[in-house]
Amino acid sequence: MDDQSRETIAINIGRLAKARGNISAVCRRLGINRQQFNKYLTGQHLPSQVNLNAICDYFRVGFSDLISPDMEIPERKHPSEFLAGYQALAGSELLQTVIRSSEKDQLKQFTGTFFKYHYSSIYRGDIVRAVTSIYPIDEDIYGYSNLERFPNKNRPEKHDYVFKYHGYVFMLHGRMFMADLESLQRNEITFSIYTPIARNPVKLFFGVTSGVASNMYREPYTSKSVLDFRSPNTPVKVDWKAATVVPPDDESLPMEAMEYLNH
Repeated sequence: MDDQSRETIAINIGRLAKARGNISAVCRRLGINRQQFNKYLTGQHLPSQVNLNAICDYFRVGFSDLISPDMEIPERKHPSEFLAGYQALAGSELLQTVIRSSEKDQLKQFTGTFFKYHYSSIYRGDIVRAVTSIYPIDEDIYGYSNLERFPNKNRPEKHDYVFKYHGYVFMLHGRMFMADLESLQRNEITFSIYTPIARNPVKLFFGVTSGVASNMYREPYTSKSVLDFRSPNTPVKVDWKAATVVPPDDESLPMEAMEYLNH
């Protein structure tokens, strides 16, 4: 392979990784060491054929795209669209019936930023404060994202675990239904059902979340969870930074949320 092609591959891999916004997450998904991946970005090393195939599959491009100086960055689809069988589900009468039945006008008022609270299955006894964002995907369908971060106990500025969930949300009979895919490890699906507390305006949703992974390294779980409405806007940097794990007596936790989780 000539030097120009090698340079083009390095540039295009860098453009693809930048479009995803988190190179560390890309490396974890590809199973490639960050130091080695940096050498691909600088053109020091050309990826092996196995890694080239993995990169092409992950970014949904062909090898001919990687060696093209005019490569177009593929439109990034909603992560849940990569669930096995999702395309069949999206066109199914079942989903179309749910979409037609969804109380979209009611759901619209709950778009924005939430904190999600539940007891941790990783740091036993602590409370996860996740950041959830509900947003319209198009006229009929609403999606959401959820970020969980678990700080290192000895070095809180570092994170031992980071999970990002992306899914779809529907409002049926006054209840909020959510289903998602964890998009970094891509091996866990979670489901949640919430009911709003009857107040005006509604601020808290009480419910339950269940998670099932594709392997037994993370056992299936079910736990009570609370959504705490924070803002009608999309999350900003300070919101995302709030994602962490705290002790159950942390003063920042809403009293009503803790009463529900501890009941």
